Amino acid sequence: MKLWRCEVCNHVFEGDAPPDKCPVCNVGPERFVEEIPKEHKPGSNLKKATRKMSYGLYVISSRKGEKLNGQVANAAFQVTTNPTTIAISVNKENLTKECIDESGYFALNILGTDNMRMVRRFGFRSGREFDKFKNMNFGLTPNNMPYLKDAAGWIECKVIPDKTINIGTHTIYIADVLDGDGRDDAPETMTYAYYRKNK
Repeated sequence: MKLWRCEVCNHVFEGDAPPDKCPVCNVGPERFVEEIPKEHKPGSNLKKATRKMSYGLYVISSRKGEKLNGQVANAAFQVTTNPTTIAISVNKENLTKECIDESGYFALNILGTDNMRMVRRFGFRSGREFDKFKNMNFGLTPNNMPYLKDAAGWIECKVIPDKTINIGTHTIYIADVLDGDGRDDAPETMTYAYYRKNK
């Protein structure tokens, strides 16, 4: 079967030959042209597809000795409810990964739509270059992980070492949830789509 497009109204007809007349605008077959489907190259539209996926935005924070650090991430989700576990994905080159590997703990800070400043503060630059927590309103969890008091909420997690997965450029950590809290006055949580639209 071939596809035929009307040059007048763009109606597309499927058949071995164009129709005697267009069912939409009544022009004859001479006004139809054959539509040649474009060859699809695998992966050519992958970025367009992955941008349709739904993500939240978070700051993953941890420490290495006295050094506090955090980074923006969009790959975080609850895995199980009993026991409650969380999964995160961290680039192997990031200082945050070194902090998590040394301490075995991290805090997942859930960003709200009023936390755009935190995305700029904890993203785009390495904690090796400057102190990301300097002059920030933060507290410490029971296991001394830094958390952002102005985030919509935070969750303290302990890494399950034998569940850690190294895959390409990133490490996926599965962790037990130990503690957490949320702001009563927090707005909606920030999605990656919201960030891209409002940055």
